[in-house]
Amino acid sequence: MTKIKICGMTCEEDIKAVNKYLPDYIGFVLFFPKSKRNISIKQAKDLLAKADKRIKTVAVVVSPTIEQLLQIEEARFDYIQIHGTMTKEVYEQCTLPILRAFNISNLEKLEKYEIKDKIKGYVFDSKNPGSGETFDWKLLDHIRQKQKTVIFLAGGIDENNVKRAISEVAPDVIDLSSAVEKVSKDGAFFGKDPEKVKTIITIVHGQ
Repeated sequence: MTKIKICGMTCEEDIKAVNKYLPDYIGFVLFFPKSKRNISIKQAKDLLAKADKRIKTVAVVVSPTIEQLLQIEEARFDYIQIHGTMTKEVYEQCTLPILRAFNISNLEKLEKYEIKDKIKGYVFDSKNPGSGETFDWKLLDHIRQKQKTVIFLAGGIDENNVKRAISEVAPDVIDLSSAVEKVSKDGAFFGKDPEKVKTIITIVHGQ
């Protein structure tokens, strides 16, 4: 069965929604102020304590430092998802399973990570991660055929195209955020919409 990750937890209401409908993974954006979904490590700890233990938790970071890595490990996340640069020092010191994120503009870097034991999954996203934009899924055809590592497919997936994404790409995990958010007409961000969360999880888990 295809699994699902809901990314960008920001408040207790988000946690209540995922606890009710039980996605397989939830993500927390940390140490990245540019993101509207960014929260502090303290906020993350408070939300982690309230999350259903059946849901795997993922710390989502960009080019993390050793200090940030230590804080994430101390918070007891299940995984760390790394965008941007992953230094040798961070990799060597990391005790968490790593989800290595790529966008369509840096897929050529994939080969250097294929032999690294701590990398337990790849997250493939659009050119602008977190933007809700899709990309040409055919770019993953050759990767999907040879990879045994868990594949997360992100980038503009919603209730209208998720069945096609599962059919065409056959990812292990559908990864989304903006598709299940409450946004006002002026673009203000209000966290997750429980009904949208329910709808997308029902679709994915029904496949």
